[in-house]
Amino acid sequence: MKSLQTITVACILATGLSFGQTQQQTNVGNRTGSTTRDLPSPAKESVTGNTGDSTSVTSSDTGAQRPLLLKKSGFSGSFGYSSKIAYEENPLGAPGVLDQQADAVWKNSFQGQAKLGVYDLGNSVLTPFVGGAWTMTDFTYKNDDDIISDLSTLNFNSTTAYLLFLLQHESGWAFRAGVMYANDRSTENDTEDYMEFYPSVGVTKAYSHTDAILGVFDASLGVHKGDIEELGSGHTSDELDHFDVTGSYSLIYSFDNFSLMPSYSVSFRDYSNGFNKDREDILHSISLNLDYPISESFELSVFSDYSKRESSGENETLYEFKKFSIGTGLSLIASF
Repeated sequence: MKSLQTITVACILATGLSFGQTQQQTNVGNRTGSTTRDLPSPAKESVTGNTGDSTSVTSSDTGAQRPLLLKKSGFSGSFGYSSKIAYEENPLGAPGVLDQQADAVWKNSFQGQAKLGVYDLGNSVLTPFVGGAWTMTDFTYKNDDDIISDLSTLNFNSTTAYLLFLLQHESGWAFRAGVMYANDRSTENDTEDYMEFYPSVGVTKAYSHTDAILGVFDASLGVHKGDIEELGSGHTSDELDHFDVTGSYSLIYSFDNFSLMPSYSVSFRDYSNGFNKDREDILHSISLNLDYPISESFELSVFSDYSKRESSGENETLYEFKKFSIGTGLSLIASF
């Protein structure tokens, strides 16, 4: 039991996974994906085909060259559902012996977004957004030989809500600023494992390399301010709070009805509280997505992702990990 508690504490600090344990329970309690969320980037989502908006604003409206498709005025929005199943090596994003585990992870998500008008500022356009999502994450594989034999005890539901403002300049640069609220609840125990507020700013720019290849640069910075249950022994409820800076570049290659998108991102994260004091992380991620639109609102995708985290600080060996996933999914988006 003592060794399992040691593993539990390591997972909390290394990955933002909150595990609860009582003397009556042999499972490892609650899982939260607290520190990996980002505010949406509407301009990037529009370029990569994830918005479902079929109307556009022409250059005669403001003279702005912008990648985002919007109605000329008033309210527009979208509502969607997606279901993804993936084989994941190290689905917990954990170091040490836990990184040998693998599982089939099933995620179902409902999301909505509303665009509250288009405001002409001369050489720019300002658009307010509100949105949110509810996601169910289920671990499906059981293996008595693994450290955690049944990962389904860590199933959780996530809720997010956000407000952001998008400023699109005639140069093609799109700037955003906003705040997100996030909440994770254990499916098994129906308890809140983690909550946070995340104010953030970001920028997006799309480039045409050829008629068939588009490049998209995106960068953001923000502060995660959250709350977890105190664990004692030097741990604090704000232990997962951190500042992050993220940059990414994607290539979108379109052929026939397919869209192929390789991407690379790097994120720097700086922690300062509790057990994480003086901790710094660098997270690298390489992904590949292949999308095929079955209809205007219905899309099939195949995806793969490899992530690696490097850390520095007093307890750096607790934080470093490698993670790989490959899977497929379906998404349905309705616009109005």
